[in-house]
Amino acid sequence: HSMVVYFASKAVQLSLSRGICEHTPLSLLQFTSVAIKDDNAVMCYRIAKNALFLRERFDLATQIPELYMNFYGRVAWRFEPFQAGLHKLRQCLDAGLSSGRSDIGLFCGLNEIKYALFSGANLKSLLKRIDYYLHLMETYRSEATKNNLLIIRETVSSLIDNGQATSIEATACVG
Repeated sequence: HSMVVYFASKAVQLSLSRGICEHTPLSLLQFTSVAIKDDNAVMCYRIAKNALFLRERFDLATQIPELYMNFYGRVAWRFEPFQAGLHKLRQCLDAGLSSGRSDIGLFCGLNEIKYALFSGANLKSLLKRIDYYLHLMETYRSEATKNNLLIIRETVSSLIDNGQATSIEATACVG
């Protein structure tokens, strides 16, 4: 964790000493996403929000998955409406998969599932979405977020019917 903070701080320091460039928004978002704590959350949110506005100054289409992952997945959940975060994280998933950055896209998908669970989404449709993301992970051979998604899947299954018919084991027996 301390190395991430160090490198993010160095990137921000370079931007401050040499001027803003196309790497500044991501550097600021990475810094705020690892430095945010309860006592500095408002300040980090303001820095991160301004970093997102900087993307309009440069052509950052290739950085959208990382920008959204850092902002909506790590900082904005404290301040932004969940529905806005859900929408942006879905965009992040699509952008990540279409740009060849499947791990970042699928990490956004994991955060989207968390947002949906916290915002009170329909559990049965959420379970279908989780299964779809698990299928995407198999397709893209991504293991980075699979265990977390499996844990969330079992939690949702337990909330629906105590895992009687919707757990992974129960669905494997049926089908």
